[in-house]
Amino acid sequence: MSNMRRLTHSCRGGSALETLLVLGLVAVLVLFALDRFVVVRMEAERVAMERVVQALRAAALEHALHSRASGERHNAPDLLGSNPMVWLARPPPNYLGEWAGPDPAAIPGGQWYFDSRSNWLVYRVEHEAYFDTALPGAARIRFKLDVANADTNGDGRVLPSMDDGQGLKIEALDHYAWRRYPIRVGALAVWGVFGTMP
Repeated sequence: MSNMRRLTHSCRGGSALETLLVLGLVAVLVLFALDRFVVVRMEAERVAMERVVQALRAAALEHALHSRASGERHNAPDLLGSNPMVWLARPPPNYLGEWAGPDPAAIPGGQWYFDSRSNWLVYRVEHEAYFDTALPGAARIRFKLDVANADTNGDGRVLPSMDDGQGLKIEALDHYAWRRYPIRVGALAVWGVFGTMP
């Protein structure tokens, strides 16, 4: 009978150890899955933001071509400072509208807004730990509408005052990069470049 009691006790001890190992393994897998989930959400944010930028660039090109076709050839400089979101048939659902010099930290992440004081279109980044920019403060990307000039007078230089505007372009004001891994893990900086945008 005592041998049976010892065998049962040893089986229970093994079961407790196995349970702890399984729970530990499950915890590690859950942490890994959560990390990958955040990376997938960051990637979805990056792709959605880039799609809006591409739609804005297409709308600016269409607007410039329409203006040129209707004989308004030299109106591109007059459009500088305009809000390109108004050229979209339907602005994205995360566009907040025009704001006069808002504090970027007060804008929720994942939102677009037009800063009417500086004439910048701004995207406020939601997943800041996966984003890198030299811009101080809240993580954001600033875009501006500019005239795309070409050397039409043949002097080898492109001067907006001398050469014709060839259209409109939307470009980022600051260098930025999306990262595969969080930039800050405690005091440790981890740099896993996902892709950089000028």
